[in-house]
Amino acid sequence: MKLLLSEIGPDGATFDGEDPVETLVWPYTERDVVRPAGPMRWHVEARLLGEELVCTGSASALFEGVCCRCGGPLSREYGDGFAVSMRVGPDQVEADLTSELRETILLALPNHPICSENCPGPAAIAPAAGEGDGEGQAGPWAALDALSRG
Repeated sequence: MKLLLSEIGPDGATFDGEDPVETLVWPYTERDVVRPAGPMRWHVEARLLGEELVCTGSASALFEGVCCRCGGPLSREYGDGFAVSMRVGPDQVEADLTSELRETILLALPNHPICSENCPGPAAIAPAAGEGDGEGQAGPWAALDALSRG
């Protein structure tokens, strides 16, 4: 995300936009729980204070993968707010905030992403111990229950 310094007036300027998903530079492997699935979106409020560019705003991106709680599909937007200050020279035409926006998004990713705040967890995909599926079969925990008894 590059800001043209000439577009920032005496009262500052606001910028909204998005960059392609490739901007996140994600070296995806099959072991990753999540991967970027949408563009990097941003909102930036910029102000020039002499030779100092001060920017605040937010950045986010859509991620898809596997919920760490229930094992189901996950599709969520992750991001956060940021504040950055950088020195700009008198001959400088633009300022590149790409790495700051990328870092904001990557630091917002949780260690164990879940599909939603009210994810029911493993109970969503397996009945409780001792419960069958209604067809006379033991639940998925029956084998472990038998080991603990014997």
